[in-house]
Amino acid sequence: MSYETLQKTIKENVATITLNRPDRLNSFDMKLGQELYNVLHEVGKNTEVLVVILKGTGKGFCGGGDVKEMHAAADKSRFLRDLTRAIHRCVIEIRSMEKPVIAAVNGAAFGAGLSLALACDMIIAVKEAKMSTAFIGIGLAPGCGTQFVTNVVGYQRACEYIMTSKIFTAEEGYHLGLINRVVDANTFDAAIKETVSVFQSLPPIAVGKAKMLINKSVQNDMITHLELESKTAALSAGTEDFSEGVTAFVQKRDPVFKGK
Repeated sequence: MSYETLQKTIKENVATITLNRPDRLNSFDMKLGQELYNVLHEVGKNTEVLVVILKGTGKGFCGGGDVKEMHAAADKSRFLRDLTRAIHRCVIEIRSMEKPVIAAVNGAAFGAGLSLALACDMIIAVKEAKMSTAFIGIGLAPGCGTQFVTNVVGYQRACEYIMTSKIFTAEEGYHLGLINRVVDANTFDAAIKETVSVFQSLPPIAVGKAKMLINKSVQNDMITHLELESKTAALSAGTEDFSEGVTAFVQKRDPVFKGK
């Protein structure tokens, strides 16, 4: 399937989704929202895909919602309602798929663009990247991302960065706990490949279930979550990968996982 606003490639069990509206800093319009949801749903269901990379073309990752389209909309409230819902579908798809999604932030990530990156499981960013929740700067209440930021940085810091649209660097994001790794632009691709290679050698079912448990952990009470962990561990113990893992451990060799 061909897309107007993004590109998709699958190679060596890795799906790379590239936002491709560089003239608008890869910002969200309704078309991108729909196409991104479709491709995320597609790769999420593809059992051959072990890892997903989300990146942007040009000078940035994603500039958020397309402000020019917001300005042109006759019914701005209706437009923002529809646009945020489209973005939310993408966020939910990222968090719901039981496989790692890596945001490769090559530059600016603002507003919903930052929210999209934070929806991913890991973020690798170049040193030059600038980020901001951005919404307040255009007179807009945040349409996405407040929960992600608050859960990571805490209430007071969240107020500081969200309520003032404070711009921060990749390095600052790293120290806030929002970013996993900050690298030079000339080592960006190598850093992404290195992280991807780790997941390519791990048992995908166990990794996917671990992601599910991490997401459920922020919703469940302790007793409920312990029971879910017990059931999930028992489920994964029935896989071929678990048999291979414990056999390799006993035989003192590296396991070879097959995702079964």
